[in-house]
Amino acid sequence: MKFLSVCVRCAGVLTASYSAPPEPSADAKRIIGGDKVVALIREIESVEAFRVGSVEDFKKGETAGADEAVAGRVIVAKGVGVAMPKEFAPKLIAALLADDTYLKSDSKGTTKNAGIGFRGKTKDGSIVEVSYCLVKGNVFLRVVDSTGKVLKYGDCRGFRDDKQAPLRSLAAEAFPDDAEVQKHKPKPADNAIRVPDAKGPFEAGSKVAKLADGFAFTEGPTSDKDGNVYFTDQPSDRILKWSVDGKLSTFLEKSGRANGLCFDADGKLWSCSDEKNELWKIDVATKEHEVVVKDYKRKLLNGPNDVWVAPDGGAYFSDPFYKRKWWDRGPEEQDKRGVYHVSAKGVVTRVADDFKQPNGVIGTADGKTLYVADIGGKQTFAFDIKDDGMLANRRKFCDMGSDGMTLDADGNVYLTGSGVVVFDKTGKKIAELAVPEQPSNLCFGGKDQKTLFITARTSLYAIPTRVAGGARQ
Repeated sequence: MKFLSVCVRCAGVLTASYSAPPEPSADAKRIIGGDKVVALIREIESVEAFRVGSVEDFKKGETAGADEAVAGRVIVAKGVGVAMPKEFAPKLIAALLADDTYLKSDSKGTTKNAGIGFRGKTKDGSIVEVSYCLVKGNVFLRVVDSTGKVLKYGDCRGFRDDKQAPLRSLAAEAFPDDAEVQKHKPKPADNAIRVPDAKGPFEAGSKVAKLADGFAFTEGPTSDKDGNVYFTDQPSDRILKWSVDGKLSTFLEKSGRANGLCFDADGKLWSCSDEKNELWKIDVATKEHEVVVKDYKRKLLNGPNDVWVAPDGGAYFSDPFYKRKWWDRGPEEQDKRGVYHVSAKGVVTRVADDFKQPNGVIGTADGKTLYVADIGGKQTFAFDIKDDGMLANRRKFCDMGSDGMTLDADGNVYLTGSGVVVFDKTGKKIAELAVPEQPSNLCFGGKDQKTLFITARTSLYAIPTRVAGGARQ
């Protein structure tokens, strides 16, 4: 692939050869705008550097902190309209396509205060514009095909402060003679985020460490009775195992596109296998599975997402609706996006349905309280569990939804968002934990159940805790 960089200021033309950017993950494709947008990005033949936003826009960043001010200076210090170096544009493309941890959908995109950027053109006249806001850390993408149809127009947010190091590294490389820029070149990371002070269940100085990476999208962690942690890589259709002695292995291929997982008291592994919108129970020894639930009132489930098995052998699972690319089915058949109970005898009942998009579920070890996260409604609710498994006394627990959830022995509730947020049993926030990638789910594991395992996009992370886990999951 060749990129031609046209300098806006001096109108000089520079040419260079570069290898094609890597194929992005399925999640990155979705956020960027789909296969067609990705194909156009990879077909760019010429690149014209440009800058969106005025010098005054960047000057405002000087009050926001040294890093933002220096980031703005990379553009304006050399003179208005200076083009990014020819090496920068293809590297920015590669960064966008290579690592979807940089990307997070947001429909409220804007080019205001955008920083460096480029306009790319393909043979057929399609236009791809990418701008990186060095002040706010957002990537804005606009793609118009040769017919004038807008294929993508929006903000790909996600260059959080701890994720700006790659771009700052590129800036330092692009301006090697600028002492101020070099001063802010990121130091090599040790692949961990440290807790600066004692916060709730986390010891001061403890750190989030990456255990494994290279996955498409990790989800559904759960621990067996020995402390081994099982988790899913749903796009890759497999369940993996992280053993107590620190070894990674594949437990099961062809898992029915497993999502949320939970062990029961008999050591069977329950799985929200949404390839065919089913709930499975897997025999760990034989790896054979039983379909526990395949429909409700003879209609397909929306797609079981998370599951918790109660002490009495019954189970609760959430059934939101996330359209999957691997489905061969029609539209949503259920009239509600709800939470279901499966009794120990296999009777299925919808027990709650007043949600926008129910997701994470977890119950207390005594089987008396169930927590349900409504990620669409940005709230989490608590319910009393009655003797017959039905729910009562719905109440708001906190103003935060979540993808996954877990509990510790003190009754603290752990939710996932941009990081991990911990609430005590009254719903008061007591701790926040930054994670290098956006978390999806979490559980306690390890021999003493005092390690919090976190699935986050392409990786599995862990951090030691002062308190042990408090729920079978």
